[in-house]
Amino acid sequence: MNLRLLSALTLAIALPASGCSDAGSDPGDSGAGAGAGHGGAGGDGEGGPGEIAGGGGGTGLSSAVSVIITADNAYGFGYGTGDTLLSYFGGIENNLAAEIFSCPIGHGPESYTVPSESANAGHYLYIITYADKLTTQGVIGQFFREGAEPVFTGNGGWEVCATGEDYDLGSHGPTLETINQQLASCNRGDLDPQTSSAGWVTTEASARGHVVFGEANDTAREIPEPGNEFPVVCGIDEEARWMWYEWEPDRSAGSPFLWPSGSAGNVTKDFLIFRLGAELIPDVPR
Repeated sequence: MNLRLLSALTLAIALPASGCSDAGSDPGDSGAGAGAGHGGAGGDGEGGPGEIAGGGGGTGLSSAVSVIITADNAYGFGYGTGDTLLSYFGGIENNLAAEIFSCPIGHGPESYTVPSESANAGHYLYIITYADKLTTQGVIGQFFREGAEPVFTGNGGWEVCATGEDYDLGSHGPTLETINQQLASCNRGDLDPQTSSAGWVTTEASARGHVVFGEANDTAREIPEPGNEFPVVCGIDEEARWMWYEWEPDRSAGSPFLWPSGSAGNVTKDFLIFRLGAELIPDVPR
């Protein structure tokens, strides 16, 4: 297992170089995706210990958090308060399907160990993600901490803010400063409602869209189709589910995990900021 020990200082990750392809195609297929290889470096910041434990639910646990995560196509994650992302680890950009799904871990999904002082920064777990404009899009991951219940994507009280600020693969995504600026706008609810979710939305359907939980990580796939958009991801538990933003309030066909064929522009309204509050993270078993 390619395990990466992270700190709240400069993030440096060595990842295999690769060409560019549609990450929604089968591993090894070539295609027309944009970008400059698997990997990248995002912003980071330092923050003092807080209550959230990335699975500890405000218990102040001192153990590190083990993370396995991947996205179609790009992601970063971190911990922070309701107003500021304090520790940020990203951004990874996946150009090939094998970089998203395939074994071993480190070639497909990435594995991290987040030190307790970074995971205890603030009261929220955040995931930042964006996608190319091809085939499929979504994020899936798990966060484990000794002495606490695991946290999965696609399970629990996740919120999302669709910022409408578009990033292409190869850009390495938004900086920490940009993320925090957008976070402030999400909290105020003053983003353009025509190009974004305006502010935070939950799993409850609304005119501004909502968080959508997709298939569990337990179903093989031949051709992407609604309800079975993704193959099984290496190393991630079957309880984890794919997660994304549903931008069509009254969907009657297709899937938010499938790029709408023939569409132009940022119809998915990413980049997306997902968050899970400490009060919604399971307590340590008694």
